[in-house]
Amino acid sequence: METLLPYLEHSTYAAAFVLLLAAGVGVPIPEDIPILLSGYLSHRGVMRFEIALPVCFAGVILGDACLFMLARHGSQSLSRHPRLAGLVTPERRARARALVHSRGVGAVVIARHVAGLRVAVFATAGAAGMKFRRFIFWDALSACASVPVMFTLGFLFADRLDLLVRHIHSLQRWAFAIALLVAIVALVHWQWSDHLPAWWPGSTDRDVTSE
Repeated sequence: METLLPYLEHSTYAAAFVLLLAAGVGVPIPEDIPILLSGYLSHRGVMRFEIALPVCFAGVILGDACLFMLARHGSQSLSRHPRLAGLVTPERRARARALVHSRGVGAVVIARHVAGLRVAVFATAGAAGMKFRRFIFWDALSACASVPVMFTLGFLFADRLDLLVRHIHSLQRWAFAIALLVAIVALVHWQWSDHLPAWWPGSTDRDVTSE
């Protein structure tokens, strides 16, 4: 955390965006740390809350989209990419493939909040043929819960930032619970409106195929 803070203080929004973009494509930077630090710097007045939060969200989503599209070029690209090859081990990839095929877009929502699984699941979803609009919708919906939660915690508890970082895994579980609640509310809304979108997991248009 101490190594990232000077970059964020100096370049603010650009640094936050680049760090989150890099984390999205597999650079070993905990995604939640730049978000917490951006909230912290917003509390200090170095960054503006109304600008920093959308920048963090954009960096997260674009990083995930880049990872997905990189994997879309073919499953073999995962082993050729030096960074992904180290992160997407055969064991993680097998676990991710099983999760994607059994849970569909639910795997995207789950993996966003599970350290060590996000890169494998998102890459596998791209390689397995999941439609991009389907992936990006559920990824963004999940991030709509987790990113504001982490950012707000960094803002409200700026004087206890070290404590937040030490309990980052507990915070991730809470963010996942909130994301799951958002998904359930969206499902209930669509059920009541008697209109399920085409990319819903129950749709007959299955876009995830076996490799």
